[in-house]
Amino acid sequence: MKANIAIVQAGGPTSVLNASLAGFLEAAASSERYHHVLGFCNGIEGLIKNQVMHLEGLSKARLDALKSQPGAVLGAGRYPLTPERLSKVCCNLQLREISQLVLVGGNGTMWAADQIAEACPDVQVVGIPKTVDNDLWGTDHSPGYLSAAKFIGEAVRSLALDLWAMRNFERVRVVEVMGRNVGWLAAAGSLAQTSLPDYPPLHFYLPEHPFELEKFFTKVDEHLHRYPCLLVIVSEGIRLADGSPVAEFEIGRCKVPGGAAQMLSSELRNRGIPSRSEVLGILQRANTWSVCERDRQEAIFLGKQAIGVLGQGKSKVMLGLPAETVDFAEDSKAQWVDLKSVAGLERPVAPCYLTESGIDPSFTAWLQNKMGEPLAEANSALQVWKLAAEQLSSNPVNRQSR
Repeated sequence: MKANIAIVQAGGPTSVLNASLAGFLEAAASSERYHHVLGFCNGIEGLIKNQVMHLEGLSKARLDALKSQPGAVLGAGRYPLTPERLSKVCCNLQLREISQLVLVGGNGTMWAADQIAEACPDVQVVGIPKTVDNDLWGTDHSPGYLSAAKFIGEAVRSLALDLWAMRNFERVRVVEVMGRNVGWLAAAGSLAQTSLPDYPPLHFYLPEHPFELEKFFTKVDEHLHRYPCLLVIVSEGIRLADGSPVAEFEIGRCKVPGGAAQMLSSELRNRGIPSRSEVLGILQRANTWSVCERDRQEAIFLGKQAIGVLGQGKSKVMLGLPAETVDFAEDSKAQWVDLKSVAGLERPVAPCYLTESGIDPSFTAWLQNKMGEPLAEANSALQVWKLAAEQLSSNPVNRQSR
């Protein structure tokens, strides 16, 4: 007798979240094990409110379209899972005779998956990692991260070239990227340096290190006595020594970190330093033009692997990518870990990758290796920067203090 299976997309979308769904649907159809293939709408909310759409029989054209578009076609978002709501989830799964459930998301989603698996023992539950923050344990890196990292690397490189052009007007540019509690995305800005040898050192501030405002001003002053301009990369979630965010704002009734770049740039201007702020924003996780192809293929791969793991009778596990590069051969296998070992936990950037206000080259090398492709127009950016930098030798920059 064929089973019913369902999938949930939860949390913030990525550029390749729909690709995991496409891989899942292709493998489910090929297995011929399922009567109904359902998608719960709007993440955890759909599980609670019993809102579904039927996904069996989607055409190849639609599946291919899913692989190339960002967002979450089922709807995702955040919705708290309380004990009362958990009971409703179990009732809805039973009502629809769903015996297998796949949840695609980050650490909060894996926590919810673990809760559902414990409360509904008759349902096999498997998690697929997804997060641009790259803060999930149990996987070498998470689908969504490599594409966001590539976007950030290209954006920071472009902003660096622009700042160099405007250095007689604007001396410090502060760029804010996503990352509420960890700095994997901010660290990705170091990719820009691969095309800009000898560019004035970029400064990085991540949540992993407490932020000290006066120390920041001191480092800016020291830098500007040596170089004509400074590009600063900050995570939105940088925090002071007491744990409070450098800046935050409200969405609905929730306070979220953000606005650090604008605040720091304003403080610099108050000190007489010409400065501007930039926020890369939601495009970090929602663009289509900087998607890393390996990221897309890894997302598809894990979607397909979920069907295989369920077929082996596995439950209460999250799939993960091994440290070795996956070659996507038919016999390639994902690793898996118990949901309890990753549920609700955050993985910070490893200390070996961080310096006092910078990123160790070993991190950039690791990230480049994982991406498996250069930033767009890397060679032309290098040639243009070499031409621009010739001014330093032919017309020495005035290093005089402000």
